[in-house]
Amino acid sequence: MVKSEREWGVVAGVSGFLALVMGAIGAHAVADPRAASIVENASLYQLIHAGVLLWLSSRDGIWSAVARWLFLAGTLLFCGTIYLKNLAGWENATNLAPIGGTSFMLGWLLVAFARALDKRGS
Repeated sequence: MVKSEREWGVVAGVSGFLALVMGAIGAHAVADPRAASIVENASLYQLIHAGVLLWLSSRDGIWSAVARWLFLAGTLLFCGTIYLKNLAGWENATNLAPIGGTSFMLGWLLVAFARALDKRGS
């Protein structure tokens, strides 16, 4: 295991942990049902992308590396801003959410591109 694989594995694990924490907060500590649902949905997005980050941590190549960064940016800018708005009351936080959503989309395209170019077949 190379250093970057270990580091990205840690990032994925922390992100997955935080996704579960945020989901629990949304489910049990947010009084407004609409805000609770939004927080829970953001935590689901974060949890899914944490799993993909973990898988990508063992992938080589520039496209996989860029996809990792895009998923991290998506987590911070999409999920993070949703948390800030709905838990901290920072109304303008979600102005960056579309950039985060776009980061997620581009990351998925790079995953597909990397797999299409993968000569290992696994």
